[in-house]
Amino acid sequence: MLCRVADSLFWLGRYIERAENTVRLVEVTHHSLLESESSSDDVSYSQWQPILASLGDQALFEKLYDDRSSYNASYFLTFDTENPSSVFNCIAAARENARMIRDQISTEMWETINGVYLYLKNTNAEEVCTELDFNFYLEIKKFTLLFQGIKEVTFNHKLGYEFLACGYELERADKTCRILDTKRHMDANQKKRDDTMDVAHWSAILRACSGFEAYHHEFAVRAYENNIARFLILSRDFPRSVLFCLRKLQAAIHAISGCPITHFSNEPERLVGMLVSNLQYIDPQNLKEEELHTLIEEIEDRLATIAIELRNKYMFSEITDPATEAEDEATEELEDSSQSQSQSEG
Repeated sequence: MLCRVADSLFWLGRYIERAENTVRLVEVTHHSLLESESSSDDVSYSQWQPILASLGDQALFEKLYDDRSSYNASYFLTFDTENPSSVFNCIAAARENARMIRDQISTEMWETINGVYLYLKNTNAEEVCTELDFNFYLEIKKFTLLFQGIKEVTFNHKLGYEFLACGYELERADKTCRILDTKRHMDANQKKRDDTMDVAHWSAILRACSGFEAYHHEFAVRAYENNIARFLILSRDFPRSVLFCLRKLQAAIHAISGCPITHFSNEPERLVGMLVSNLQYIDPQNLKEEELHTLIEEIEDRLATIAIELRNKYMFSEITDPATEAEDEATEELEDSSQSQSQSEG
């Protein structure tokens, strides 16, 4: 298989999964705002800030928008072409990757990704963000889930399928970590602990991962922090848990090389094997507050390293995620601006 084909399949999977997870977060945040007692801009932004921070988009958003309203946050995450991680840009990038390998994927796969792109392009962004058109978010989720189903039954389960799976599972594991980490940012915005708000926050996190029902099937109790963290990180049965995704990623990487899963033949296999082992033997009682945040950061860093090593091994190119680059540039500009202001005041 050509390196460019493997690269396009890898990013096709990542971008579609990224778009779906962003849609889930935006939809859940809108529901939370509707249920809140106040609708002022300050309260609205306090709901959006944890999402932006966990996705790594806060610096870019604050650079682009002086008015930090709910409308602007929703538009930024969904339609803004200046945000590399917006739903529109992710779908556009996924479509472009699919177009470049049109002869490698099925007609149904191409028609589905092209259809969601045209749907987004013809959607009235102002109407969706102003009137909270939940049908729009439902349609995007339907499109992405439809694509996954079509991929399973129309795409040969050979090397190309495994590279696509690598993109999907790596991105899904990363986004589950980021969604879970939003609770830390939510707590930072609370002046004092509120048990009712805690339950609401944890429920929102479960819904953002489509795990509300699955969680309650496994734990016949209300949304407790330790149980939810354990479920979203360590569950071997829930498809969006970090461990579940990593085991699927491990299987895909080994299928590419043909090396038995009990051994490793390259750096990506070694790294993902170590991470899977660490999570399988971790003490669930350690998934609390600071320990949880430290673990999430470690998983995210190791996922980034796995992605780099995977591309170094099979795609022979440096990993360049536009979303990460944009966030780094925005952060540097904000820091430079703060330093200049401090010097002028001095």
